Amino acid sequence: MVIGGVLSIVLGIVGYYCTGELCLACCRNRRNDTRLNNIVEEGTRPVVNIPDYELIPRPTIVNHLKAIFQPTKNQSRYYIIYGEHGTGKTTLIRLASREVGFGVVYVDVPPIVNYFGEAFGKAINFAFEDVSLSNHLRRKLGSTNESDNPKWMRALKTFQHAAEAYKIKYDRPMVIVYDNVSRLDPEIICTLQNSAKDNADSRTYIAVFVINESSVLKIMENNSSYSRAFNEPIEIGDFTKEESIEYLVNKRKIKEAAANNLYEFIGGRIVDLKLVADEFLNGKDLEVIKQAILRRTEKNLQSAHVCPKQKYHKAACQIINSLLTTKKLKYKEYIQFFDNYEEAVEVLEKNVFAYHPEKNIVTFQSKSVELYIKTEAEDFGVKLIDLTPADEDDATTSNQMDTIIQVEDPIIEESSHHHPSIHLI
Repeated sequence: MVIGGVLSIVLGIVGYYCTGELCLACCRNRRNDTRLNNIVEEGTRPVVNIPDYELIPRPTIVNHLKAIFQPTKNQSRYYIIYGEHGTGKTTLIRLASREVGFGVVYVDVPPIVNYFGEAFGKAINFAFEDVSLSNHLRRKLGSTNESDNPKWMRALKTFQHAAEAYKIKYDRPMVIVYDNVSRLDPEIICTLQNSAKDNADSRTYIAVFVINESSVLKIMENNSSYSRAFNEPIEIGDFTKEESIEYLVNKRKIKEAAANNLYEFIGGRIVDLKLVADEFLNGKDLEVIKQAILRRTEKNLQSAHVCPKQKYHKAACQIINSLLTTKKLKYKEYIQFFDNYEEAVEVLEKNVFAYHPEKNIVTFQSKSVELYIKTEAEDFGVKLIDLTPADEDDATTSNQMDTIIQVEDPIIEESSHHHPSIHLI
C-alpha cells in the first residue's frame, strides 16, 4: 500500500514535468525536421557577392565543381579543394553550389571560430533547442545531456541524420561543403575529416573541404582518414594571362595597353587585379601603382624574414636562384634549404612562395615577387642581362618577365622551359 502510494507520487511528478514538455518537444522536433528537410530538398544556395559586371565565371572550373557536387550513389571518397587567399575559389564554389542547388549544403566557417556552431546550424536551418524528452528528463534529474556538446558537433550529428534520410529517399549521398576550413582548430578539422571518411564509406554524404593554407593541408594528409580523400587535392589557382586581360579590359573597361602593364606588375591573382584596377580607374599613374606593389611585396618578404640580414635570407637566396633556373622546385627539395620543417612551412605561408599540391612543387607566389626580385636583384645574388624573351615559352616562370635574370653560382645548371600548371587539375 505504501509502495503503491510512493509510486503514484513519483509518476505524478514525472507526469507533471513531462506532459507539457513532451508536447513542446514533439512540436520542436517536427519544426526542426521540416526546416532541415527543406534545406535537404532545396540546398543552401549561397549568395554570390560579386556583381555581374566584375564576374569571370571560369566555366571549366565551375563545371568540374558541379560534377563533384552531384555524386553518384556509389561515391565513396571526399574531396579537398586548395587555393591560396585571393584566387576566387569561394566565388566559384558558391556559383557551382547555387547552380546545382538540390542536395548541396554550404557551410562557411566564420572568422571567429567560436561561432562555427552557429554558422553550421544556420546553414542547415537547425534551431539549437533541447528538444528530446530524454534530455529533458536528464536535465530535471541533474544529469548531462546532448546539449552539453559543442554546437558544431550537435549540428554535424543532426546533418548526418538528415543525410541518412536523404540517401534512403533519393538513393545517392548528399554533399556538404566546408569553406574556409583553415580557420578551424586542428581538433575540429580532424573530427570533421573522420566523419567525412566514415560517411564516404557508407555512401551517406560526401564532404568537400576548402582550404587555403598548406600547413592545414599537411595536417589533413597526416590523418589516417585521408585515405578516403579523392586522389590529390583539387587546386584552384590564379587567372591565366588571357583571363586577366579579359577581366581588366572587358569587365573593368581598361585599355589593353594599360591592362597588359597592370598584369605584368601583379599577375593573375584576382584579388590583386581588382585592387590595381580600382587604383588605376581612380586616376593613379601606372608607375605609382608599380611602386606601391613593390612596397607591399617588400613587406611580405620582410614578414617572411627573407630579406638581407634576416633569419631566412640565405635559404631564400638559394630557393630564388633555384626557381629562376628551374621554374619550379620539388617540395622535398624546398624543405631541405631550411633547418627544420616548421621553418619551411612558416616561410611558405608568407606570400613569397606558393605550394602546388597537384604536383607537390613550389613556385614563386606571384609576378609581383619576381618583379621585386628583378628590381632588387643584388640582394638575392642574381644579376640582370638586358635581353627580352621572344615569347612566353622563354620566360623565367609560367608568366613572362621582360628581362632575363642570370643566376650567380646557380644551384642547378640545366634550365627547363616547362611551365607548371597552377590552375584547376
